[in-house]
Amino acid sequence: MSRRLLRIAPLLVLGTLVLGCARHDAAPAFRRALLIDDRGISVPLPPPSLVDEPVQEVDVDAQSMGEDRILAGTVAHVVDVLGDATLQVELDADAEHFELQGLIVDLRENCLELWLVAPDGRESSHVFVHASIASETEIETVVGCDES
Repeated sequence: MSRRLLRIAPLLVLGTLVLGCARHDAAPAFRRALLIDDRGISVPLPPPSLVDEPVQEVDVDAQSMGEDRILAGTVAHVVDVLGDATLQVELDADAEHFELQGLIVDLRENCLELWLVAPDGRESSHVFVHASIASETEIETVVGCDES
Protein backbone atom coordinates (compact mmCIF):
# COMPACT_ATOMS: atom_id res chain seq x y z
CA MET A 1 0.00 0.00 0.00
CA SER A 2 2.85 2.42 0.70
CA ARG A 3 4.30 1.92 -2.83
CA ARG A 4 0.92 2.74 -4.31
CA LEU A 5 0.76 5.92 -2.22
CA LEU A 6 4.26 6.89 -3.38
CA ARG A 7 3.15 6.58 -7.01
CA ILE A 8 -0.05 8.59 -6.52
CA ALA A 9 1.43 11.32 -4.30
CA PRO A 10 3.28 13.17 -7.12
CA LEU A 11 0.08 13.18 -9.19
CA LEU A 12 -1.88 14.63 -6.28
CA VAL A 13 0.73 17.36 -5.74
CA LEU A 14 0.83 18.19 -9.45
CA GLY A 15 -2.97 18.30 -9.63
CA THR A 16 -3.13 20.60 -6.62
CA LEU A 17 -0.56 22.94 -8.15
CA VAL A 18 -2.34 23.08 -11.50
CA LEU A 19 -5.76 23.70 -9.97
CA GLY A 20 -4.40 26.14 -7.39
CA CYS A 21 -2.66 28.22 -10.04
CA ALA A 22 -5.50 28.53 -12.52
CA ARG A 23 -5.46 32.00 -14.06
CA HIS A 24 -8.33 34.35 -14.66
CA ASP A 25 -7.94 37.88 -15.86
CA ALA A 26 -9.63 40.48 -13.72
CA ALA A 27 -10.59 43.72 -15.40
CA PRO A 28 -9.39 46.82 -13.58
CA ALA A 29 -12.14 49.02 -12.20
CA PHE A 30 -12.71 52.63 -13.14
CA ARG A 31 -13.27 54.11 -9.69
CA ARG A 32 -15.77 56.81 -10.56
CA ALA A 33 -19.54 56.87 -10.72
CA LEU A 34 -22.21 59.00 -12.34
CA LEU A 35 -24.69 60.47 -9.91
CA ILE A 36 -27.76 62.62 -10.28
CA ASP A 37 -29.61 64.29 -7.44
CA ASP A 38 -33.37 64.44 -6.88
CA ARG A 39 -33.68 67.27 -9.42
CA GLY A 40 -31.17 65.79 -11.88
CA ILE A 41 -33.73 65.16 -14.60
CA SER A 42 -35.68 68.03 -16.09
CA VAL A 43 -37.98 68.78 -18.99
CA PRO A 44 -36.62 71.77 -20.92
CA LEU A 45 -40.10 73.14 -21.80
CA PRO A 46 -42.62 71.36 -19.61
CA PRO A 47 -46.07 70.73 -21.05
CA PRO A 48 -49.11 72.03 -19.21
CA SER A 49 -49.25 68.63 -17.44
CA LEU A 50 -46.68 65.82 -17.22
CA VAL A 51 -49.54 63.57 -16.12
CA ASP A 52 -51.29 64.14 -19.47
CA GLU A 53 -48.03 63.80 -21.47
CA PRO A 54 -45.74 61.41 -19.54
CA VAL A 55 -43.44 60.59 -22.47
CA GLN A 56 -40.99 63.48 -22.49
CA GLU A 57 -37.63 64.52 -23.88
CA VAL A 58 -35.57 65.18 -20.74
CA ASP A 59 -32.16 66.53 -19.85
CA VAL A 60 -30.01 64.62 -17.35
CA ASP A 61 -27.83 66.79 -15.13
CA ALA A 62 -25.08 64.43 -13.91
CA GLN A 63 -22.09 64.65 -11.64
CA SER A 64 -19.04 62.42 -11.71
CA MET A 65 -17.47 61.47 -8.39
CA GLY A 66 -14.62 59.15 -7.47
CA GLU A 67 -10.90 58.58 -7.31
CA ASP A 68 -9.82 58.18 -10.95
CA ARG A 69 -9.42 61.23 -13.19
CA ILE A 70 -11.75 61.78 -16.11
CA LEU A 71 -9.54 61.61 -19.18
CA ALA A 72 -10.45 63.24 -22.49
CA GLY A 73 -12.45 60.67 -24.44
CA THR A 74 -14.25 59.21 -21.42
CA VAL A 75 -17.87 58.50 -22.42
CA ALA A 76 -20.90 58.91 -20.15
CA HIS A 77 -23.75 56.49 -20.93
CA VAL A 78 -27.43 56.69 -19.98
CA VAL A 79 -29.78 53.87 -21.04
CA ASP A 80 -33.43 53.37 -20.13
CA VAL A 81 -33.42 49.62 -19.51
CA LEU A 82 -37.24 49.53 -19.60
CA GLY A 83 -37.51 51.54 -22.82
CA ASP A 84 -35.60 52.32 -25.99
CA ALA A 85 -33.85 55.51 -24.88
CA THR A 86 -30.08 55.58 -25.00
CA LEU A 87 -27.69 58.51 -24.88
CA GLN A 88 -23.97 58.92 -24.64
CA VAL A 89 -21.67 61.91 -24.55
CA GLU A 90 -17.90 62.22 -24.70
CA LEU A 91 -16.54 64.18 -21.76
CA ASP A 92 -13.77 66.73 -21.51
CA ALA A 93 -10.76 65.95 -19.32
CA ASP A 94 -11.47 66.37 -15.58
CA ALA A 95 -15.20 66.94 -16.20
CA GLU A 96 -17.11 66.53 -12.98
CA HIS A 97 -20.43 68.10 -13.93
CA PHE A 98 -22.19 67.86 -17.29
CA GLU A 99 -25.57 67.61 -18.94
CA LEU A 100 -26.89 64.93 -21.27
CA GLN A 101 -29.67 66.34 -23.42
CA GLY A 102 -32.46 64.80 -25.45
CA LEU A 103 -33.28 61.50 -23.70
CA ILE A 104 -36.87 60.44 -24.43
CA VAL A 105 -38.33 58.78 -21.33
CA ASP A 106 -41.73 57.51 -20.27
CA LEU A 107 -42.02 59.02 -16.79
CA ARG A 108 -44.54 56.32 -15.78
CA GLU A 109 -42.15 53.43 -16.39
CA ASN A 110 -38.38 53.76 -16.65
CA CYS A 111 -35.12 52.65 -15.13
CA LEU A 112 -32.10 54.69 -16.16
CA GLU A 113 -28.72 53.00 -16.04
CA LEU A 114 -25.76 55.40 -15.87
CA TRP A 115 -22.05 54.61 -16.17
CA LEU A 116 -18.73 55.85 -17.53
CA VAL A 117 -16.29 54.17 -19.91
CA ALA A 118 -12.67 55.35 -19.84
CA PRO A 119 -10.68 55.57 -23.10
CA ASP A 120 -8.80 52.38 -22.14
CA GLY A 121 -12.09 50.44 -21.81
CA ARG A 122 -12.43 50.42 -18.02
CA GLU A 123 -16.01 50.90 -16.81
CA SER A 124 -17.25 52.65 -13.71
CA SER A 125 -19.88 51.11 -11.49
CA HIS A 126 -23.38 51.17 -12.97
CA VAL A 127 -25.94 53.28 -11.13
CA PHE A 128 -29.70 52.82 -11.60
CA VAL A 129 -32.13 55.73 -11.22
CA HIS A 130 -35.90 55.93 -11.53
CA ALA A 131 -37.53 59.19 -12.68
CA SER A 132 -41.19 59.80 -11.92
CA ILE A 133 -43.80 62.51 -12.01
CA ALA A 134 -43.86 64.42 -8.70
CA SER A 135 -46.55 66.90 -9.77
CA GLU A 136 -48.12 68.22 -12.95
CA THR A 137 -44.90 70.13 -13.77
CA GLU A 138 -42.15 68.47 -11.67
CA ILE A 139 -40.05 65.31 -11.96
CA GLU A 140 -38.33 63.55 -9.08
CA THR A 141 -35.58 60.92 -9.19
CA VAL A 142 -34.75 58.09 -6.84
CA VAL A 143 -31.62 55.94 -6.86
CA GLY A 144 -32.58 52.35 -7.59
CA CYS A 145 -35.35 50.86 -9.66
CA ASP A 146 -38.33 48.98 -8.27
CA GLU A 147 -38.45 45.50 -9.83
CA SER A 148 -42.16 44.93 -9.15
